[in-house]
Amino acid sequence: MRQLHLRFAISALLLVTVVLGACAAPAAPAPVDSGAAMADEGEMMGRPLPDDAAEEQVIRYVARGFGRLNPAAEGGFGRFIISHMFMPFFIRDAEHNLSPWLATGIDANEDQSVYTIHIHPDAVWNDGSPVTAQEAKAYWEYGLHPGKCVGCYLSRFTGFDLIEGAQAVIDGEADEVSGVVAVDDKTLEVRLVGPDPLFPQRVALFDTGFVKVEDITGEDFSATSETRVNGPFMLQEWDVDEQKFEIVQNPNWWGDKKPFIERIIATPSADENISFIMWQNDEVDIAFFLTNVREQLEEGTFTVIPYATNLFYTFWAGVEPIDDLNVRRALVHAVDWRPAISAAWEGTRDDRFMSTLLTPELQCYREGNWPDFGFDPELAKAELAASKYGGPENLPTIRISTGGQSPNYIRTAEIMVEQWKNNLGITNVEIRPGWLDVWGQDADLVNVRRQSLGAILPDPPNFLAGHWANYGNPEAAGSMADDAELAEMIESLKGMSRDDPAFCDLVQETEARMLGHYPIIPMIWDPYGYSVKPRIKNFGTNVDNNWATLLDIYVAEE
Repeated sequence: MRQLHLRFAISALLLVTVVLGACAAPAAPAPVDSGAAMADEGEMMGRPLPDDAAEEQVIRYVARGFGRLNPAAEGGFGRFIISHMFMPFFIRDAEHNLSPWLATGIDANEDQSVYTIHIHPDAVWNDGSPVTAQEAKAYWEYGLHPGKCVGCYLSRFTGFDLIEGAQAVIDGEADEVSGVVAVDDKTLEVRLVGPDPLFPQRVALFDTGFVKVEDITGEDFSATSETRVNGPFMLQEWDVDEQKFEIVQNPNWWGDKKPFIERIIATPSADENISFIMWQNDEVDIAFFLTNVREQLEEGTFTVIPYATNLFYTFWAGVEPIDDLNVRRALVHAVDWRPAISAAWEGTRDDRFMSTLLTPELQCYREGNWPDFGFDPELAKAELAASKYGGPENLPTIRISTGGQSPNYIRTAEIMVEQWKNNLGITNVEIRPGWLDVWGQDADLVNVRRQSLGAILPDPPNFLAGHWANYGNPEAAGSMADDAELAEMIESLKGMSRDDPAFCDLVQETEARMLGHYPIIPMIWDPYGYSVKPRIKNFGTNVDNNWATLLDIYVAEE
């Protein structure tokens, strides 16, 4: 086995900028102390505050909303903190470099098909019990099983199907992942079905942190103040019903660096106009805005998350009339998308129009890689006529869910509906702002749904696999459900060397084939980010949307 150096620049494997064919990685940055080494008794008694620190070390944070808190189920706004409660083995910085977190290191065999993870010998839960390899194995098996962890994302985000025996668990046909072996209490061996140079990055993902399985209650488990943690923070309150969310320091954290921040109060606000008023009134320190509200903020307060992101509407192709490929093609070709998105986003995202799945930040990005994409009303009319519905008069209702109250999402829907009417004569369309619950009993009939997807592993095969996992849902897949060749292409990419001369050609071929099914309506490649008041010092984030520098963040006196 050979020791892997964790603080490497990811560029050797995953080019974050478009430099096709480059083989050598740039020099790694200076090592950053993650703070995850055992502290002696004196160190944990307290950490002196910086000279300019405020007396109260409390962060007030506002975002769209907070829900179920469970690493394997985390798909939204809990990402900012979850890796500091349930620690993954490694943690990333803004350049995707790894540092030890719950683990001290990782070894790989020569072909990178077997990895050995070394858990920190002093890692404990906040009740003092040791963190063990057996607990990691048990939680991953729970998180991958669709009947045990309902609504969870662990299999979709991690690519853990590459682990021996994992696919059977993901399919609900087994309970144990044979390729994950607890060698002893502090050593975890992971055997893969083939080489995977990306695996160390996989176990830095926020959803690979784990909960003691004995604390898990029910298939839709969500952490509470009673749930044990192994990170520097713990829950004081996380009540989805009462909408109260508060996080405090874990007084028994085993790391060598105690955080400065003592408390985080998280406030949900579905209406970003209200969030903006809170920002203006200085009621919050950090905000996560998804709309044009952030364009009005003070210069220098926006910190970009290094996260390749797609915002789009998904054609739920298992529901009529979206089940017909010709209908999907017609609906896309009937809209002049660039000016439509410019109008919907008030010109603020003109350079981020989503014309492909891969974004310009990802390796193998190719402009114009969507077959036949473009505004063509005459083609759209011909496609609708060629569909099994024959024309607009026979189409069942098109129902559009905006996935929230964002004016940008709503305006996008309104513009495309207007152009469908003008260019195709389609009038049987209904838009409802909000999530699927606003449709009541008709929720299953919603056939156009606003969604987003980000490259939490900034890697083309994993990003495409994430889209495939979404569209591969039988209710959503439509014509893709029968595309066995596309499925094989995605699988073959996962174990392929990112330096292989044929790699980008296959990535682009796979992307084009996927887009040829017309699974989405494009919006933007959104630059996500946090808006941070100047009094918050040392703020940094990473591709997980995590406050990666949380141990060093503090509130300065104003």
